[in-house]
Amino acid sequence: MSRSLDIRLAHLVPPLDDTCEESVRQALGHPDLFEEHWWRQVTLPRALHTVGPDHLATGLAHLTLDHWEDLALGEIMPALYLTGEHPDVLATHPHEWPDPEGAHKYLHDLYLTALDHLPWEAPPTGPGTGPLFTEIEGWFATADPRRRAVAGRRVLTLESETLDTLGSRFGVTRERIRQIHKQVAQEVRSRLKGARGARTAAHLTELSRNLGVATPLDAFWDLSPEYPDVLPSLDLRVGEVLLRLLPGHRVVDGWITSEESTALVGRLTEELAERTVIPLEEAERVPLEGGVPQEHALGWLSTLPHARVMDGHLVRWGRNLPDKAFAVLTAVGRPLHFDELLERVGTGFNESGFRERVHGDERIMRRDRRLFGLRAWGGREYLGLEETMRRQLVEAGGEMPVGTLIERITDWFDITESSIRAMAAGSEFTRPRPGWVALPGLVAARTPYRPRRVVERTRRCFRDTEGAWWLRVELNGEHLRGSGFPIPSGFAVSVGMGPGCRLPVRIGDRPSIAAWKNQPLMNSIRPLLLVEDARVGDHAFITLTEGRVLCRLHKADAVPDDPFAAALYLAGRSLTDGLSSLIHAVGLPEDAEAPELMAHLTDRGDQDLLTLLTPHL
Repeated sequence: MSRSLDIRLAHLVPPLDDTCEESVRQALGHPDLFEEHWWRQVTLPRALHTVGPDHLATGLAHLTLDHWEDLALGEIMPALYLTGEHPDVLATHPHEWPDPEGAHKYLHDLYLTALDHLPWEAPPTGPGTGPLFTEIEGWFATADPRRRAVAGRRVLTLESETLDTLGSRFGVTRERIRQIHKQVAQEVRSRLKGARGARTAAHLTELSRNLGVATPLDAFWDLSPEYPDVLPSLDLRVGEVLLRLLPGHRVVDGWITSEESTALVGRLTEELAERTVIPLEEAERVPLEGGVPQEHALGWLSTLPHARVMDGHLVRWGRNLPDKAFAVLTAVGRPLHFDELLERVGTGFNESGFRERVHGDERIMRRDRRLFGLRAWGGREYLGLEETMRRQLVEAGGEMPVGTLIERITDWFDITESSIRAMAAGSEFTRPRPGWVALPGLVAARTPYRPRRVVERTRRCFRDTEGAWWLRVELNGEHLRGSGFPIPSGFAVSVGMGPGCRLPVRIGDRPSIAAWKNQPLMNSIRPLLLVEDARVGDHAFITLTEGRVLCRLHKADAVPDDPFAAALYLAGRSLTDGLSSLIHAVGLPEDAEAPELMAHLTDRGDQDLLTLLTPHL
């Protein structure tokens, strides 16, 4: 049974200790035996396993003829007596041999026989036995604890501890740790330039070339079985030390990248800003030509900031939802159902909010109830059932048979007949005759709506000096919070509204709607109240003219003490006006007298004015 020999080549060949080191290095040197004076340090089994007995036999033959010609063969390598060679031959000296070429071959074969007779086996393999592990571990294996800690926690790691932390651990100042750091860093640089770091330096050069411009960190750990091995002196893995020493690369977000990678990212980012979508085949050429290994090019594209690989394209992935929806549709190249669009954009946001924002983006067109495409593709736009029906009725002159309307809309969009009939039967439209549907405005023109009480007989409605009617609204908390509110039918008709109408108006700078479904409604007037600094209890006079809601505010705390002046104030008139001004404000003829005014106010229901005027009229 063979056993491993814990001897060095210098033990087997004693003249090596007395021979010029440079001569030995030239004869026996090998790239895989990088240790200084390896013939004294490296075990013979490992040397034989690394370079093979033939390399050693050749080198020993050269040394014998060039440097040991005065020594007998048995003195050069006593183990030659194990080869079975005659003792007289082993007692001869090389300089006595007349044929140098034949002598070299003879010595090579003789040394090779001796080496083959040695009972050796391959050195153990596995964690902690590789050449990188051995070399790096040798740097600090015998160093004091502080130097090892500074090397492992600051110099050779990607996650450095602070100077204060290490100083506290060893009871020294942070400045002392800084000094040790500087010394250790200089020592590592010297090692990498010398023989004791030659293996690591050569490996770093080759590794940098193999990694290219960018490589995933996960792929790095698969490049060598040595990388996961933990170095006892540093408490770091071999791979961690290499990543720290790697020139021109750094670890960022799970990738080992170089400055060239940053330039490639900038180039693609600029292209995406202009094009939104780039075919994947074209996009992959950028990292491939820039030095990213082919097997990692697609993965590298997937890491680009504000970009995503999708459906064979690299797309710009904007920060807001409409930008993302636009990018998805551009990449897919066809309209998508809302659910599919939502799935491709991702999660983490409100679905109804996403729908509203997509609806409001000019680049995106709603092609059906739940189908979206790009406006640039053209096609018929779905504007919602009510608006679609309205536009068809406008094109038809204001009215059309319900059956014709159903046939058109169901042919274009995924809308059921029952939905169309239900909408046609609602307050948004009118039925001028059986089987027909019409726009409310058309019906109103044919049969004018007559409110139960005209504006002159409507409580809190007052006419200004130019003949425009205003409605006085006593403000409450709901008004100030932005709620809409009903308005009297008489007043609504006076400003141009009618049953079923949806009148576009502007309230301040905001577009709005004044609608009459079951009753006339005014939308929120909060923007106007904010301008006037309105408070609960104040009186707001509102009217509608030329598509704009106007508001005048009379403060509650500004009502005069004089009852008649207070009545004028609540009617929207000047405090210096007389009785005739109040008579005109409520819609009476100019020649009306005080009794007619009181009777008219009673009919209207203006109890507040009656209370103020009764003692004086």
